[in-house]
Amino acid sequence: MKTTVVRAARLFDAIEGVILKDVDVAVRGDVIAEVGPGLRGDEVIDLGDRTLLPGFLDVHMHLTGMRSYAEARHLPPRETLAVRAAQDCAALLAAGFTTVRDCGSGIALNLRDLVADGTIPGPRIHAAGPVICQTGGHADAHHLPLDLARAQPDSLIADGPWACRQAVREAVRAGADFIKICTTGGVSSERDHPNDAHFTPEEIAAIVDEAHRLGRRVASHAQGRAGVLAAVLAGVDSIEHGYYLDDECVAEMAARGTFYVPTFDLRTFFQKTIDGGHGLPEWRLRKQREAIAAMGPSLLKAHEAGVLIATGSDYLGTPLRAHGDNADEPIALVGGGLPAAEALRALTVNAATVIGVEDRAGSLQPGRWADLVAVDGDPLADIEALRAVTFVMKDGRVHTAH
Repeated sequence: MKTTVVRAARLFDAIEGVILKDVDVAVRGDVIAEVGPGLRGDEVIDLGDRTLLPGFLDVHMHLTGMRSYAEARHLPPRETLAVRAAQDCAALLAAGFTTVRDCGSGIALNLRDLVADGTIPGPRIHAAGPVICQTGGHADAHHLPLDLARAQPDSLIADGPWACRQAVREAVRAGADFIKICTTGGVSSERDHPNDAHFTPEEIAAIVDEAHRLGRRVASHAQGRAGVLAAVLAGVDSIEHGYYLDDECVAEMAARGTFYVPTFDLRTFFQKTIDGGHGLPEWRLRKQREAIAAMGPSLLKAHEAGVLIATGSDYLGTPLRAHGDNADEPIALVGGGLPAAEALRALTVNAATVIGVEDRAGSLQPGRWADLVAVDGDPLADIEALRAVTFVMKDGRVHTAH
């Protein structure tokens, strides 16, 4: 089998969080065969004065196909959304994202299969499918009558422990790779608040037990303290957003190994849109102003407590949240106070561990998928280098090279 050696001046060791000099990566088929200096192969791709990294991961995003915020209430035809979302898959791959976790979109289940069989280019997709929430919860379409909201394909509304178990089974039946639930209200849902605690402890425990019994991890949309803590104590695998963390939350997360996906660059989005010039309603802008003040302290509190952090952009494909710009998230983490090495680990090995593919992705080691990205410059010295992607290989196949 042909061996291709990829060579660059620097390589980011995601396990140790350091830059190595003059280390090559040998690729055979779709996996990494060897890593070390002076490797030989049938073909050598010399990238010169660049940095090699593992393929990037975004573990909280949505392939919705939406292009404006008004479309949340008046969706275009599903076929239109699917074509747009396929374009987003190509943009993600070109930006170095070789694996993503879609945290709620019916379209993503189909896109996952189309990427896997080679019909369209894109990152490897782990998809939640429909999001599970309580009646009136964050994923409930509040603007619709309840019977129509229950019929929406991107959410499952459940109340009571047994109905929650059934919702998990329905999500798995639909093809979910993991389970996404909402244990608080949210910024973008009209009739609740991020500090509202959703689902009872018994309901959350039923969801987690059923999901784990069926071999699925659980990611919880949880912004306020009470809903975060309830989710962590019930055994969810990751907290998404976590805007209002306190010492008890981060202590329990650190002790239990609960991952934190802070979607921190949303703070930038919130700041850019609070002027009211982007068509967002005042009730949402009010909640955004509140969240901005809380997000920075929560991120640092989690980091200082030793909570494992992974990158999730929560990008949708809409203005200021366009797919292809997902490196905004690790860059924002550094702006929020994380060391560059930790932001890069959040983008690679930590994110792979959230999904459960750390033995296949997230680091450049023999036996891992041959997912390689090269950037101009040294991202450990200047995290902005993540925007300058010049080379992308996924599964041993070169998709971008310039």
